[in-house]
This record gives sequence, C-alpha cells and structure tokens, in this order.
Amino acid sequence: MDSLHFKRIGLAFAAILLTNGLAYGSGYSIFEQGARATAMGGAFAATADDPSAMFYNVAGIAYQRRMAAMTGGTWITFNASFEGDSNSSFPGEEGQARFASHNFIVPTTYAVIPIGENMTFGLAQFAAFGLRTDWADGATFPGRFISQDAQLKTASIQPSFAWKTSNDRFAIGAGVEYRRARVILERYIPAINPFTQRIVDVAEVQLDTDWEADIGYNLGVIFVPAENWRIGISHRTDMEIDFKDGTAEFEQISTGNPQLDAIIRATALPPNQGITTSVPFPSLTHLGIATTLVPNWTIEFDAVRATWSEFDRLEVDFDQTPANNIGIDQNWNDTWSYRLGGTRPVTDRWNVSLGAVYDENPQDTEVVGPLLPDADRIGVSYGIGFRGEHWRVDASHLVIHFKERDTGGLNVDNFNGTYRTTANLVTLNLGYAF
Repeated sequence: MDSLHFKRIGLAFAAILLTNGLAYGSGYSIFEQGARATAMGGAFAATADDPSAMFYNVAGIAYQRRMAAMTGGTWITFNASFEGDSNSSFPGEEGQARFASHNFIVPTTYAVIPIGENMTFGLAQFAAFGLRTDWADGATFPGRFISQDAQLKTASIQPSFAWKTSNDRFAIGAGVEYRRARVILERYIPAINPFTQRIVDVAEVQLDTDWEADIGYNLGVIFVPAENWRIGISHRTDMEIDFKDGTAEFEQISTGNPQLDAIIRATALPPNQGITTSVPFPSLTHLGIATTLVPNWTIEFDAVRATWSEFDRLEVDFDQTPANNIGIDQNWNDTWSYRLGGTRPVTDRWNVSLGAVYDENPQDTEVVGPLLPDADRIGVSYGIGFRGEHWRVDASHLVIHFKERDTGGLNVDNFNGTYRTTANLVTLNLGYAF
C-alpha cells in the first residue's frame, strides 16, 4: 500500500474540514435580537422604540427618555433533512439524513440611561452570529467526510451614545461593538481499504479554537420629515477575527484490520498540531421607512444589505506541516433581505404585531453541502406586548421556511441531493423602566 497516498488523503480531508467549517460560521447571522422587532419581521430600523434599537438602529435610544433595562433571549429549533440524488452514484437516493435535535438559546440584555434632555447612553449584550449543524447518527451519516458537526459561538458587548434634536425631528447614534468568537468542528477521514476496495473511516478530526475577538462600530440616523413618517438608516461594520491558537486533533478509528490500522498509524495521519486562520463577518446596512397613515397601525418596511462577498477566500496555516497550508476560494455573494412589519395597540396596555421577511442566501449552488445547506428564506411572524407603569413584556414567534435547495449535480464534493429546512424562533423579553 502506498503510505504517501494515505498521508495525502488525511491532509486533504483535514484541510477541507477547516475551510468549509469556517465558511459556514461566517455565513449565518442571527437577526432576532428583540421580541418586538422580531414580531415585526425585523423591520425596526425606523421604529426603534425599545432598547433593542442598539442592534437595529442605535439612534432610536435617543427617544427613550426613561432609564430602563430589558433582558431575554431567542429559543431556536431547526428541522433539516437531506435526500440523495437518485441520478448520483453517491450517496444516491438511499442517502437520507436529518439534523440531530438541539435547542439553542441566544441571550440578549439591554440598558438605556438618559443624560440631560437630548442624549442617551446604552449598553447591550447580544450574539449576532452563530449556529450549529449536527447531523444525527454521525458515524453512519453519508456526508460525514464533508462535515458531521459544526459550531460557531459569538458574544458581543456594545456601549452606545445617541443624541436627538429638541423638536424630535432628527437623531444620531453610535456604538462600539466588541465581538468574541469560537469555532468547533468535527468530521471523519476516509480511505480505501486495499484488501476489500471499500471506503472505511480511518480517523475523526476535530478543530477547536480559543475565543478571539475584534472591535467594530455601528452608526444610526433617524429622520422624522413629517408627523406620519419616520426614516431610519443604520450601518454595522464588517469585522475579521483572527484565530491564532487553534488546534487540529486527529483520532484514529479502527478499521477492524490490524495490518491496515498499523499502516495508517505509522504513515497516514498528520500529527496533532496548531493552526491559524481567520473568519470574516459581513457589514449590515439597514434602510427603513415607517408610517402611521394607516389608522391605529405603525407600518414599516426595511431592506438590509449584508456584504457576504467579503468572504471570497479562506486560508489555513498548519504549524508543523507548512507545506500543507491551503487557500480555498469561496466567492460568496452580497445579499438583501426585505422585511415588512406592523404593530398596533389593542388596549391601553396591550399591543399586537405582525411581520414577514424574505432573506436571500449568499451561497452558489456548488458549495451547498452538509456543512451549510443554505437557501433563500421566507418567514412570517407575530407577537404581543404588554406595557405597565414600570414593567413591559414582549413575546414573538417567527417561522422560517428555507426554499428547497437541490445541488443539481454541481456540488464541489460530488455530494448531491436535496436539502429541506425549517426553523422556529421564539423570543421573549422582560423590561423594567425606572
């Protein structure tokens, strides 16, 4: 058996794991950072009338003239499935799989403190990016050589200031975001057993990075040109987080053949070692317009631009085997999401909200795979809110349907089939105004 052949297989599949895993992490944002905003489909850049404005449009906190705090989070569940292409030899129509069952809670905390008549200080904690793709029955999942489990975790802290004119016609705000991130990825390495000519699992690879950070900023403006109209514009800068102390660990899996195991152990697998890489996060620009021309309703429409095209290439450097340093073209696309929402009071204390969203995905079909089975998304939302003298409670439910995504025989890893995904997001916020 050619030991060099085994070595090349091990390094090549490890490289694919590292690059594709990070691509997934940078490619999914979590836009649901407040229950009232989520109930309106995320169309909140012009309304921006609760402390979550620090995410959607920081200028909105200038109009909030009572010291207040709000906390809560979003509970996210996914249902994703894969069905192999009957026209493809592998995995074929028998290649079917589903996501493992997981529950994710994304926490948020906001506080606003008015200063004088026209200025407000705010402090926010949120997680604007992150997800997990964990396929059930990982040891038998047919796509386990591409990705079995991928995780991205982020956490942000943002202090902010906003100022408004005395006539309330104009407000401007700015915030500084400190974002931390961590990546954990797992997949399997295959090889051809020369004694049986069958593909066997020879190792499991795990990438685990330390928490690393970057700093960005966001700006927001709100303009009230007339009594029934409100315009909001906000921009959150792109970031790039460098992971300087990542590790790649290779754990051998017995093939059941001692002779083959010995060859793999001696010559095929690279050593456990450190790696360095980086993850780009896109900028987000919100353009929103709200009106109260419809009696008893506030209606808002937003368009949000995400610069995913910044993720055009990813490089990974191996500490001990620099000859295997890699660079992989990704060529993602900038995207737009379109959001429509409305809210109205039903009593002096209670209000209801409705929303809808259409969100483009950044991936070309060639790179759609087990690590990120992304697709254009359509969502509908609803929510209720209660306002007391001091307490406020908001709750929302957003259902997202991902359009069916067929790789059409174009997948770069020759893993072709159809992905179907739906997601449910339930957001709850509890607030207190002093």
